[in-house]
Formats: sequence, C-alpha cells, structure tokens
Amino acid sequence: MREQLFGIWKIWSPALKHEDNKSKFLIIVAVIDVMILGPLYFLVNRVMHYRESTVWDPSFALDSQIPFIPWTILIYSTLYFVFYPLPYFTIKNDRLKELLILSQAMIISQIIAVIFFVLFPAEVHIRSQAIAEIEMNPSWYGIFYELLWMIDSPYNSWPSLHVCQAGLITLFAIRWSAEKPALQLSLLILWTLMTLSILTTKQHFIWDLIAALVLLFATWNAYVKLALD
Repeated sequence: MREQLFGIWKIWSPALKHEDNKSKFLIIVAVIDVMILGPLYFLVNRVMHYRESTVWDPSFALDSQIPFIPWTILIYSTLYFVFYPLPYFTIKNDRLKELLILSQAMIISQIIAVIFFVLFPAEVHIRSQAIAEIEMNPSWYGIFYELLWMIDSPYNSWPSLHVCQAGLITLFAIRWSAEKPALQLSLLILWTLMTLSILTTKQHFIWDLIAALVLLFATWNAYVKLALD
C-alpha cells in the first residue's frame, strides 16, 4: 500500500510511454490532471451550491474590512495562465517523473480539501461586497468576475485550493530552477501576491488562506518529500 501511494501511480502509464518526448509526456499528464481534478472540484462545488449550507462560518471581522481591489483578478488568474503551465517551462528532461509526483500531490491535497468542503461547507458571503462594487462601478474587470462567478459558486471555501495548488507548483518549479535564483525569487513573489489576491477579490476568507498553508505544508512534508526520496 505504501509503495503504491508513494510510487508512480498506474494512471500515468499512457504518459510514461512517451518519456523520450517531453511535449507529448506533459500534454498527456495535463489531460489526465484535468480529467481528475476538474470534475472533482466542480461536482462538489455544484452540490454545495444546491445545498446552500454553512456548517461553520470561518470569517473574521477583518475579512469584511479588507478592501475589494478589482484589478487583482488578474493576479488571481495567474493560477490558470502562469502556474498551471509553469512545469512545461521549468522541468528538466531527466526529471519528468517528478511531474507525476507533483500531480499526485495535487490530487491528494484536493481529495483532502474536498472532504472539508463536504463536511464543513461554508458560503463565502463576502463575495456580496465584490458584486455590489462591480454593479456600482462597472469596468472591464467586471467581465472577468462575471465569468468567474458563473463557473465557480461561492462555496469550496476552506482550504483554498488556489493557494495550495499554486504553492505546490511553485515549490517544484523552484526545485527545478536551482541554477536560476532570480526566477526562484520571482516565482515566490508571484505566488505570495496570488495568495493575497484571494482576499482582495473576495473569493476567500483569511481562514481559507491559513488552512491552505497548513495543507500545503502537510502535503509537502508528509507526501512529496517521501515520494521524491
């Protein structure tokens, strides 16, 4: 059981057939990731939306006091157009199997997060501040928010997968860029800004961020380090 969990899972067999072709390998891994992570997130998000249940409200008074900064939706969106594609540009050919460890860590952390989403659902009610602001002060940012709100209902609160998944990708990218300290620092700064953007876009509570950091730390130390050995 331990070897199966910490070793390379069988679901990656289609990718492993193309270890000699980096592009094919990465594309196949990306497709498998999307097929697993996408439905797992959105199915639970939809179910929680229809349940409209909050077992525990994790918000602090400070959550409502943090200003809504519309343009930070661009930083928030870096998860999709910077962090997810990042392995393609940072991983070395002789470390392709480490990408599978990253994907497995993301799957495991998401399963853990989903358990919390289901057992402790919480509506991110501070989204109403963003909605009111967008309605009062229309701008081109509103298009991004409307699309986001249409796809992602205000549940799946804590821990924030935005923070955890981008954090895992960042740690691996830093590992793969040991000879590029400037890039490492840039990635760390961008991840920090993206982490803060979940608050300024009113997508998450402070507690969601804290819980995500705990999940990130636990996943890295209890799984990734052992799987890489």
